[in-house]
Amino acid sequence: MGKFLENAWYVGAWGDEVGATPLGRTILDQPIVFYRLEDGTPAAMHDRCPHRFVKLSGGAVKGDEIMCPYHGLTFDAAGRCTHARANDIARDRFVLRTYPLVERYQAIFIWMGDPALADPALIPEFPFFAEAGRMIAGKGLTYLKANYLLEIDNLLDLSHLDFVHAKTISNGCVTEGQYDVYQRGTTVHSDWFIPATRAPVQFADLINLSPNPAWDGIKADMIVDHWLDMRWDAPGTLHLDVGVAPAGTNRANPIDMAQAHFVTPESETSTHYFWIYSMTDCGQGQDMLDFFLKVVHIAFDEEDKPMLEGQQLAMVGTDFWAEHPMILPEDAGAIRARRVLDKLIREENRIQAGADGAEMVALAEAG
Repeated sequence: MGKFLENAWYVGAWGDEVGATPLGRTILDQPIVFYRLEDGTPAAMHDRCPHRFVKLSGGAVKGDEIMCPYHGLTFDAAGRCTHARANDIARDRFVLRTYPLVERYQAIFIWMGDPALADPALIPEFPFFAEAGRMIAGKGLTYLKANYLLEIDNLLDLSHLDFVHAKTISNGCVTEGQYDVYQRGTTVHSDWFIPATRAPVQFADLINLSPNPAWDGIKADMIVDHWLDMRWDAPGTLHLDVGVAPAGTNRANPIDMAQAHFVTPESETSTHYFWIYSMTDCGQGQDMLDFFLKVVHIAFDEEDKPMLEGQQLAMVGTDFWAEHPMILPEDAGAIRARRVLDKLIREENRIQAGADGAEMVALAEAG
């Protein structure tokens, strides 16, 4: 039975990672090769030549086709072998699996399940990419030797900021705030609100730069309302709105950092974690943007990453619940997401088992 949700969109790569040079990446235990056609359209297929099982990602793109580096077999974007030292019948027997792709939000989303179900409308919305007065400030990819659900737990429980990120992006106020979890359909929201607190250090610089007169009397003592609103959609797509506003104004004249987090399993114990963030445009220069990007890299790569990989090493296997974890109130969002995802995977497996059973019956009757 499947251990991942297959009929879903995952981010397979950033758009600027994929070009005329093949990119190999394992997703849901499946080797995938990405490349671009001559018109710029991205393509993806199974990254294994059927001849001697060499990775096509080690080969070369020729026009709209990809050539195996071992014996020169060539495949088009539909997975068909277009050139081989064999007859046409042999070529036609081997068609590589290809995958539906959508390029959106500077990312390439890949559908790992039934291609007939790959509806682009199922990709959650991230409106901050198109909002006026906002800049896309940085992005990155963090590779984790840990199960993808541990990263999702981490993002849905932002109380860890006060401890893991105490030297980088937290002022220690999150756990003093109000925590709220709610669910709409299969979407889980995990929100923190901290009223009348000192602005976290990353926002203090932006407040000082802000040309908005609403902030003029606040710049000296930096007392603000602060929020961290996280939205999760299965299997691993998260939107974070983290911001500040003058205290007591019901979030009027906000300065915020809206973010997208895309968590893609490589295997049961390894993960591709894509992240991108935007900022309210306060006229910050490139030096400040570079500084912010460096801080974010430190937070994710040097603070979160060893914590999550240490969790994975400490677990006996891959079954989180078999470890009998202690549950705290701020775990509510992560627990809801795990339950939603477990249910979706069970339902997908049930449908798949029914389809396989029907096919076996049909074959038996035909025989």
